[in-house]
Amino acid sequence: MKTAKDLRDFDSLFQLLDYFTTEEICEQHLAVIRWNGTPSCPYCESERVNTLKGKTQRYKCYGCRKQFGVKVGTIFHDSKISLRKWFTAIYLITSHKKGISSCQLGRDLKITQKAAWFILQRIRETYNPKGEVFTGDVEIDETYIGGKEKNKHANKRTEGNQGRSAKTKTPVLGILERDGKVYAVPVRNTQAKTILPIMVAKVEAGATVYTDEYKAYSTLRNTFNHDFVRHSANEYVSGKVHTNNIENFWSLLKRGLDGIYHQVSDKHLGRYVNEFTFRYNNRNLSEGSKFDVALANGTQRRLTYKTLTQDAK
Repeated sequence: MKTAKDLRDFDSLFQLLDYFTTEEICEQHLAVIRWNGTPSCPYCESERVNTLKGKTQRYKCYGCRKQFGVKVGTIFHDSKISLRKWFTAIYLITSHKKGISSCQLGRDLKITQKAAWFILQRIRETYNPKGEVFTGDVEIDETYIGGKEKNKHANKRTEGNQGRSAKTKTPVLGILERDGKVYAVPVRNTQAKTILPIMVAKVEAGATVYTDEYKAYSTLRNTFNHDFVRHSANEYVSGKVHTNNIENFWSLLKRGLDGIYHQVSDKHLGRYVNEFTFRYNNRNLSEGSKFDVALANGTQRRLTYKTLTQDAK
């Protein structure tokens, strides 16, 4: 049984490329990350699988009688781009604190901007968090993503478009566990009926929740130990009561969106937000370990171009 190369000590792109020199090595590493020595059929999940001989590693399932390769059912499914380039893209977007644009990735990999954009969106899809529950001291806040009104032409500006009254910006709800992880998701609006179910689902009952004085948070006291600061009264810290950590995450998110991606549509905003939460939640891992986490996530999801580009309604 082949074992995966330990990438925990990898801290540069050079080291990664120095190891993954061939498609065969890439496929072997992916197979170990995906199956850990026991291949299973991506069609019927049977483990009655036999390895076939040939230049390219193929498998045959004796449950459904289908043949498959290690890329079937993953973000690499049906991709004509080599795994070496895919691995490079995963490393770059995972290790760069603000991400990497599709234009830059296209130049780096010698592929089209369209292909690079699709690669990046597929990778971002793997960052989508599942089933995380937040405990202990938790901060909750929202931010708004969209261009500044002062930068728009006069005939395109919207009056009263500031803070929670924003009409042309997309609200994003954030939940952060102190010294731990963060979860962020775009929402339709910041009304209590919209955001309360998300908070109740993501935060363990009995946790201590810190927010500002926004009225939509007032019912949190029914489920959590809730305390808040009054930003309207210029109160930002009162002992342990503050939202500084989640606000720092918002700053990181906006610097990346503004500085690297410049403009993100509502349709795809969730994936970009997932990209930043993934890097934040794995910030204490080595670059090689983060790469393997992203790679493992990529074996569990598939995103087609049709699904990606269809109307998000």
